[in-house]
Amino acid sequence: MRRSTAVPSGAAAPDKGHRFRPDIEGLRALAVAAVLINHAGLTFLPGGFAGVDVFFVVSGFVITTQLLLELEDRGRIDLPRFYARRAKRLLPAAGLVLLVTTVAAWLGVSRVQWSAIAQDVIGSALYVVNWVLANRSVDYMAEDVAPSPVQHFWSLAVEEQFYFIWPPVILGLAWLGSRVLASRGRRATPTASRGFLALGLVVVIVVPSLAWAAYMTSERPSEAFFVTTTRLWELGLGALVALGASQWRRLPPWAAQVLGGLGLVVVVAGLLLQGEETPWPFPGALVPTLGTAAVIVAGFAATTSWASALLGRRTLVWVGGLSYSLYLWHWPVLQFGTWRWGDLSAAQGLGLVVLSFVPAWLSFRLVENPIRRSPAIAASPRLALSLGLNCTLVAVVAGLVLQHAVSTSRSTSADPGAAVEIAPRDLKGTVAAGVGVDGPPLFDSITPDPVDAVLDSPELYAQGCAVEVYDTGVKSCDSGDPAGRTSVTVVGDSKIAQWMPAIDAIAEANGWRVRLYTKGGCTFTDTMTLVEGDPFEECREWGEEVFRRISSPGDVPDVLITSGLRKGAVDEDGEETLEGLVEGYVGYWKPLTEAGTKVIAISDTPSPSAEVAPNAYECVAEHLDDDPGETCSWDLAEMSSNVAMRDAAARVDGTFIDMNPLVCPEQTCRAVLRNVLTYRQGSHVTATFVRLLAPALASELVPAVKAAKRRRG
Repeated sequence: MRRSTAVPSGAAAPDKGHRFRPDIEGLRALAVAAVLINHAGLTFLPGGFAGVDVFFVVSGFVITTQLLLELEDRGRIDLPRFYARRAKRLLPAAGLVLLVTTVAAWLGVSRVQWSAIAQDVIGSALYVVNWVLANRSVDYMAEDVAPSPVQHFWSLAVEEQFYFIWPPVILGLAWLGSRVLASRGRRATPTASRGFLALGLVVVIVVPSLAWAAYMTSERPSEAFFVTTTRLWELGLGALVALGASQWRRLPPWAAQVLGGLGLVVVVAGLLLQGEETPWPFPGALVPTLGTAAVIVAGFAATTSWASALLGRRTLVWVGGLSYSLYLWHWPVLQFGTWRWGDLSAAQGLGLVVLSFVPAWLSFRLVENPIRRSPAIAASPRLALSLGLNCTLVAVVAGLVLQHAVSTSRSTSADPGAAVEIAPRDLKGTVAAGVGVDGPPLFDSITPDPVDAVLDSPELYAQGCAVEVYDTGVKSCDSGDPAGRTSVTVVGDSKIAQWMPAIDAIAEANGWRVRLYTKGGCTFTDTMTLVEGDPFEECREWGEEVFRRISSPGDVPDVLITSGLRKGAVDEDGEETLEGLVEGYVGYWKPLTEAGTKVIAISDTPSPSAEVAPNAYECVAEHLDDDPGETCSWDLAEMSSNVAMRDAAARVDGTFIDMNPLVCPEQTCRAVLRNVLTYRQGSHVTATFVRLLAPALASELVPAVKAAKRRRG
């Protein structure tokens, strides 16, 4: 998923002296152009997503300047009027975009995506969608959720949260500063008050947020990109620039010219040289934010510098003024194109970005300006707040309606009792016969409904048993028969976790004590694997700790059950190979086998074909009237992940259980089999299907465990 950005709002506010700053509008234009180019798919500007960081600094500067002027001119801040200005400026246009996007989603995308889009629309309307996206970014069960058409609202949410807390913080710091200065016998002059505010801002917001950004970027990078707490320092940096306005005017013109030029070069260099691989927001965001701050500072003393002249050109000022509307519209327009044509080429992306100027300009002229310039609305904060809140309410209702449409559109063929049971005798033959002309119907209803496919997962995820992909902590969960005399340890990634509904049922029926260790994307191997092309250090660390625990004297299990989707691992020569994966399995399995553990590997389940992908359940939802059992099917091919587990099991006298003859009878995988929706996400099968196959798995698993228990005594 591309790093999504959003453009803050509001015209450039005047600094002390009410001087219009065209260079700030130019900064807006530069930032929004970078974002649009990046989102269009043009590769020459890999750091274009950093445009949002430019806007964070600009917004912090603009809002703080406005608040300081009011505080120093009137001795107070009219909070209702401040929030009313934000409401009439931001909410009508945002509400319109959210409403149009919701309708487009209802008309243009599969109903299986409606629920996630509805949640995002509601979160965007309430300006908390950045937290929604942060939670989703680390949710392994949300791995196949399509890019949201409103995910660009995440940074608007960050800004709105800043706007909500910053005025009261300024008032509190101003009050505290006046008391401190009075206690020292000093008068609260504007310079002294600003100095105290700057100190308070650094202590309360900038330093804590920057430190938290450094920690989160290192430990939880996906969340770090979205959450407010890692971004406040950027807005705080803009606020510090506003607080130091009187000092910046004293800069020598030559110094200001150098500073402005250098700042602009730094911003542009960051857009060109940084990219998706750059740790963000720390330290990556320091480049565009410090560069932006330098340009704004220089503009106080060098209004005729080449940087100011370049940024103040009429075209850039016009684009800067349109930037809020332009950004609101460009990302949904790109997503509408994706829904229509699939993955977009760079040319298509650029064309859609250019096309987004049309709704942006219309929205600006017909919605934003009339509301912003209305004398009646300007004279009544209550009316402005009411207008803004009602626009928000419309967007929330639109999201709720789309969410309701999910339940009302569920397939009438879905029937929780319609799954065809499999008798425990002659299991493989029974399943094979089930797809023949003499067997039960292949498809006459679907359980679960495709809309609920993602929810049809093992309970272990809701119980918090799974470790997220980039976490290193080790969790364990116990199940089965607590008093059982046979100890079974289950270790691996989501491919073993998907079999837990069956393993738990088998364990309870046979008196086994089960302990589960599972981590997203992490196969139980002592060699290095890769994640997104990079060394999966977190997996290696997690696996070492799990192995230490289960190989310790007194904790060695009777049976180890595992599975994995890996196709290779890094061997001794640093190459990712199948043999490296086999050796990695053996590295952990052999010591356990020598200690008396029976190793059992369960086959990896195949991925849907390109014709059925990205998700088999979406294919089913789109072909309910076209026999999805046949339309959404693909041929079973040999899988290197299973070759590796089979070979490794043979080397340690273990057992490999191949369930794929049952998952894909007669070498054909079907998204609907025996009235059951087989797949939920990617190559993961549904919990309902796993429970249906439990007797078949038991027929292989129970004898192997009993034999192992007898050998161990």
